[in-house]
Amino acid sequence: MSSRNPSDEKLERLVSQVLRDQPPRRAPASLEARVLGELAARARLPWWRRAVASWPAGVRIPVIVGCAVCVPLVWILSLWLAGHLVSLATHPGVAGPIATLWATGRAFASLNTVTAHIVRSIPREWLLGGMVATATLYAALFALVAAGYWLLCPRTGYSKAHRP
Repeated sequence: MSSRNPSDEKLERLVSQVLRDQPPRRAPASLEARVLGELAARARLPWWRRAVASWPAGVRIPVIVGCAVCVPLVWILSLWLAGHLVSLATHPGVAGPIATLWATGRAFASLNTVTAHIVRSIPREWLLGGMVATATLYAALFALVAAGYWLLCPRTGYSKAHRP
């Protein structure tokens, strides 16, 4: 059982039939020439400038194998580099600045905790009222700037009859 009106369905079928009966439109000659020219230009490209799927199999297979080998190598290299960075962080010349950064990060984290506690202690109605008041003041500021611009800047595109 359909929830649609039968007259709507009849109208939809009629419109669909009328649209199907329309003759197909040809592309403009300039567009057709540009598309055919682009296709011909792509066909003239050397194989290494085309998509990898169209490369000769003798070249495509080694490239795919090379990519498959590079992925684990990059993974292993990144783990090795991470291990060396950890050992570098414990070096005496680097440990001092890193400790300072950690202390700064902990200070910001505690500041974030205090700010979150303060914001949670404010009633939601007050926060909503503050947001509405802020939006209202911004709208009023925008209106005042628009009115000032309208009054102070000359409009050269209008005739003198339309000028206030």
